[in-house]
Amino acid sequence: MCLIAGAIAIGWILTIPFRSRPLPEPPVILTQEAMSPPTIETSENLVDRQSEPTFTYNIKTPPNPVYSQELQGIVDEAAKIATSKGLPAEPLSISLLDVSNSQNHSSFAGYQNQTLRFPASVAKLFWMAAFYSATEKGTISQKESAFKDDLEQMIRVSNNDAASRLLDKITDTQSGGQLAGEELQTWLKKRNQINTFFQSAGYNDIRITTKNYPIYYLKQEQPIGRDLQLRGDPSQPIRNQATTDQAARLIYEIYTRQAVSSTASRKMAYLLTRDLDPKAWKNDPSNSIAGFLGESLPTNIYFGSKVGYTSTSRSEAAFVRTLDDRAIYILVVFADDPAYAKDETVFPAISRYVFDRLNARGPSSSQ
Repeated sequence: MCLIAGAIAIGWILTIPFRSRPLPEPPVILTQEAMSPPTIETSENLVDRQSEPTFTYNIKTPPNPVYSQELQGIVDEAAKIATSKGLPAEPLSISLLDVSNSQNHSSFAGYQNQTLRFPASVAKLFWMAAFYSATEKGTISQKESAFKDDLEQMIRVSNNDAASRLLDKITDTQSGGQLAGEELQTWLKKRNQINTFFQSAGYNDIRITTKNYPIYYLKQEQPIGRDLQLRGDPSQPIRNQATTDQAARLIYEIYTRQAVSSTASRKMAYLLTRDLDPKAWKNDPSNSIAGFLGESLPTNIYFGSKVGYTSTSRSEAAFVRTLDDRAIYILVVFADDPAYAKDETVFPAISRYVFDRLNARGPSSSQ
């Protein structure tokens, strides 16, 4: 009986991160001047949000983590893992944010981490935050429950059809034929709201207006009509662009329950949660684990992420937390080159290296 009870207890502990419950929050001490504390939405402050004149992200001041030479050494070695495989260094960006020390500010390091790059479907991470803001501000009139399936499909499966519908809803736009004159300018201004939503909060120069393709319900393999007009010169199309620091910032704000609201952050964290047990993803052709940061990690940890993948790029923004809190960190890797799209080993290798270094160090080390 003791053995059975022990087995049940161990099983309960190992499955904690994957249960349908409020997700664990990293023990981060936030500076008063850097961010306002998260709040639980009430009918009173929701009315205040709805009366705001513009549709903007709620956190106006970016976080202010402390640069760590120790983390820089880890990031530099992670970049060398890629180059040692013969992969190019120029299209690679890495951001690492350590939030394991509850007695200190978060610390960070990066490699080309402020270079704007094509984020592929990591753009959907930003669309998710904008969607929750729009529903709380009342700019989307329907109930959030009406979009439950599309939200899950966009974030869990990275479905482009669902993302297309949600981006249209957020910006009050619709794909279609070409437009001209004032009609085109109005449409472009509306779609550009998704950029200004974040840019006004310090996500400088971020661009996430372009949909991901193919979109099957529109029968579009590539942008056409007004979406093509949005991209500009076909020989040098304007692509979505973001930095790994920007993706790391949003992940940080979600997991510290500050993105949009405490309630919205918890919902977003739930959508980002991934089960690393191979039984949960091995037979799923649309899984976001194989070839990415989660594949090489232990299964008995909390892992939340959003991946992006095309024939010419591979990217991911991830939050990692061990059950004993020895390692709690955010790792974002963007690689905008066909060589990375073809290589299914480099992201897992980078991820395992970072995990082993931070887990071996533990939270009590100096920053």
